[in-house]
Amino acid sequence: MSTNQPAENQTYLSARKEVTRWGVVMAVTYLAFVLVFPLIPNIYVEGKMLDLELILRNGFRPLIWVYILGLGLLFYAFWRVVKTLHQLSKEQPEQGKRLRKLVLGIGVLCGIILLGLYPITALDVSVYVVNARNWVLYNANPLMVPPGSFPSDPYSHLAGEYVDKTSPYGPLWEVFARIPIQMGVRDIGVGIIAMKIISLFAFTGMAALIGWYSRQQDEGFAVSEVTAMAFFALNPLVLLEALGNGHNDMLMAAFVMLGLILWQRKQWAWAALALTLASLIKLPALILIPLFGLTVLMEAASWRERLIRGLGIGAIVLGVMLISYRLMGPFPEVFSGIIQSFSRRSFSPAYATYVIVREIAPDISKFILPNTRYIFLLIYAFITIALLRRKLTLLEAGFLAYFALIYLSNAFRMWYPLWFIPFAVLNLNSRTFWRTFLFSLTVEFSILSYFILWRWYWRYWEWGLNGPLAAYWDYFKIMTPFTVSWVFTLPFLADLIGRLKDKKKFMEELWV
Repeated sequence: MSTNQPAENQTYLSARKEVTRWGVVMAVTYLAFVLVFPLIPNIYVEGKMLDLELILRNGFRPLIWVYILGLGLLFYAFWRVVKTLHQLSKEQPEQGKRLRKLVLGIGVLCGIILLGLYPITALDVSVYVVNARNWVLYNANPLMVPPGSFPSDPYSHLAGEYVDKTSPYGPLWEVFARIPIQMGVRDIGVGIIAMKIISLFAFTGMAALIGWYSRQQDEGFAVSEVTAMAFFALNPLVLLEALGNGHNDMLMAAFVMLGLILWQRKQWAWAALALTLASLIKLPALILIPLFGLTVLMEAASWRERLIRGLGIGAIVLGVMLISYRLMGPFPEVFSGIIQSFSRRSFSPAYATYVIVREIAPDISKFILPNTRYIFLLIYAFITIALLRRKLTLLEAGFLAYFALIYLSNAFRMWYPLWFIPFAVLNLNSRTFWRTFLFSLTVEFSILSYFILWRWYWRYWEWGLNGPLAAYWDYFKIMTPFTVSWVFTLPFLADLIGRLKDKKKFMEELWV
């Protein structure tokens, strides 16, 4: 028996107590959110799609402080837990593993609580229910028939901006969404909870994969499985967007994580299938497949093996994709929802640039949004070349590719950071940790800027209405540049601070 065992056990017990304490804080905070913004009865408000501000507008405005202070507390608790686990794992790796079930339990408990939360930032989850209902009740394939085709349906208005558009999601997602409706769910409230349960299963599966099967790219950072799992499973953005708001990006991310872990274990064919299934949930996963394919080819020992792998990956990806879409309808009509989604415009750096330039040089502004995709393709090409030259790994290339896609997209949504989190989890270092942490933080607080600051204050601000910016005092012209300016820049602040404070430690350790 080790003479250090009592001290080691005391360190473990102290860490477990710390994690438990902050886990309780998280659960209570999420419960407070549910009490202030309950799914039921708010989802049954006739003819209205609500949001955080609309729920509080009449008589409940002071309760916004529950959200503001609660959000800050959640991110602080998240940081404290990750810091505690990382410190324990560095000193006592085996003791750290003993806390995996506790961390997973806290994440699942918070997820269960959030089943009762009204989707306060976006009601996309109601679109999932409406499309699935229409498919089951009216035999209306969501990839072919928009929700507006059934105006007499009691929930068609909850399709929102998608009421006259076919589904932008993949065939596999529509099959998953159909399951609870096929089992008899018809009510919109119960349907939303059912969609959240699908996300909860995906969340739990992804957390378990990270905690028990993942490997870090660089073992020199001493990042344990439990630290990586907490970084994912206790992240407030993950919990709020994937489970509180029920976005299907959670299921896509889970398949991406499965594919990456299978790749780590040299199961390239199964990995290719998992990544293809992720693409059949939502199309952004498709961006990873070329990078994955090149990596698998580069890992082959001979040209013969490269040929076999290349043909195998091509057959899996193209075969499964084409068959899945063809079963849903004729080409090219079955892709109409995806094509329509490319025209979305909102809240991204590209869109903010367009809004500003449009006021200064309208003719020049017309070239911005149509060409941002080409800038992304150029950056993607550089990332690919760096991968081929072995300057980047697959995890590094994937993280950068999705970061670039989010920054250069013409439309941004709060749950998009879920796309690059799998890559950060498996390559957790100071840069990936802080960029993900700060981006999650700024994104979640941005809703206060869009919904509260403008609607309650700036919209009626005398200086704005009659001052030097009066001609531009419009929601999109003011709030888009203002909010984008800090949401998309603060994530890089830690890079600067870390390098100035202790560059060696920042680059060679996980600086939490």
